[in-house]
Amino acid sequence: MYIKSLKLTNFRNYDKLSTNFSRKTNIIIGKNAQGKTSVLESLHILGLTKSHKLNKDRDVIKIGTEYAKINSLINLNDKDIELDIIISKIGKKAKYNQIELEKLSEYIGILNVVIFSPEDLDLIKGNPQIRRKFLDLEIGQISKQYLYSLLNYKKVLKQRNDLLKAMQMNKEKDMMLLDILTDQLIGYLEEVVRQRRQFISRIAKYTNKIYKYLSNSQSNLVVKYVPSIKSNYKKEFVNKYKYDIITGTTNLGAHRDDIEFFIDDYFIKTHASQGEMRSSVLSVKLALIDFIFEYKKDYPILLLDDVLSELDEERQNNLLDYIQNKTQNFITSTEINEINLKKISNYKIFTIKKGHIEESGDIEFKI
Repeated sequence: MYIKSLKLTNFRNYDKLSTNFSRKTNIIIGKNAQGKTSVLESLHILGLTKSHKLNKDRDVIKIGTEYAKINSLINLNDKDIELDIIISKIGKKAKYNQIELEKLSEYIGILNVVIFSPEDLDLIKGNPQIRRKFLDLEIGQISKQYLYSLLNYKKVLKQRNDLLKAMQMNKEKDMMLLDILTDQLIGYLEEVVRQRRQFISRIAKYTNKIYKYLSNSQSNLVVKYVPSIKSNYKKEFVNKYKYDIITGTTNLGAHRDDIEFFIDDYFIKTHASQGEMRSSVLSVKLALIDFIFEYKKDYPILLLDDVLSELDEERQNNLLDYIQNKTQNFITSTEINEINLKKISNYKIFTIKKGHIEESGDIEFKI
C-alpha cells in the first residue's frame, strides 16, 4: 500500500494543501511550527481516524472555520481508492470511495500507518494509559474483533462504575446486578486480554532482533504484558467487590493493565539512557511494520517525525537500511543535511513554510 496524493482543507495552519507523493520516500523539510508535523498528523488520522498528538479531534480544525477535511488517493493491492476524513465540531465522518461508512470501526484498517515521533518516548517514560492506548490503536488496525470487544468492554465498564458509585451512596447494595455486570465485563475482558497477549508475543519476535540491529548490540530487548488479573477472573473480581464499592470504581481489568520494557535484566524506565530508550521504542515501532505485514501481506505507511536528528550516524544508517524497499516513508526534519540521502534509493523532497508546501523539482531523486 502507498499514498499517492493528499489534499487538506482547514487542517491546522493549512487553508488548502494539495500534493503528490513518491511511492518510496518523502522528505519534508521545514523549521519548527511551519506545518511539517501537521502533514504527518493528517496521514495518521487518515489511517487510524485519530491524531497521535492530542485527544480532542476538533483541535485540528483551523481557527475560524467549521470543519477540517483530509482527502487522499491511496493504492491498495494495485487498485486506487479514495479516502476522506471530515472532522467537525460535532463529530467525525469517514468515506471510502465517496461512500460514507456508518461506523469508524468499519474504516479503521483500510490504510495501515505506523508513526515514530519524539513524543513516543512516553511509551516507556509515560503513564500506563499511554501504553494501553498504544495497544488499542495497533491491535485495532488489524482486528475488528478486538475493536468490537474493546468497545463493548468500555460500555459495560461504564455501567459497572455507575452502579458502584450508586452503591457507594446507598445502604442497600444490588449485588445481583453487580454480579451480572461483572460476568458481562469478564466476557469481553477475556477477548481483549487474549489479543493483547498475542500481540505482545508476536511483536516480541521482531523487537529483540531489530534492537540488536539498530544499536549494534548483543543486549536483549524484552517486552512484557502485565495484566492486572493473573488467573481466575471472577474470583479476583469478587475479592475486590468491597473495595470497588468503597472507591466507586472498578479496580481490576483491561483498563488497569500495562506493558514493561527491559534490556537484559534491567528495567528500561528507571535504568536506561535516553539513547537506549529511543532505540527501544524505535525497535517496537519497526516491529509493528513486520507484525502488520504478517497479517495483511502488505507493509504499512511509516511516518518518522523529526527523529533522524536524534539518532547517531550508526543508528540512523541502520534504520534507513532496515526500512528500504519495505514501506512508503514520510520523514520530517528541520534541515536536509540531517539526513543521509546516500542511504535512500528513491525520494522526493518537499519544503514547508508557513503552511505552504513546495516540491523540490518534479522528478524523484535517485542515487
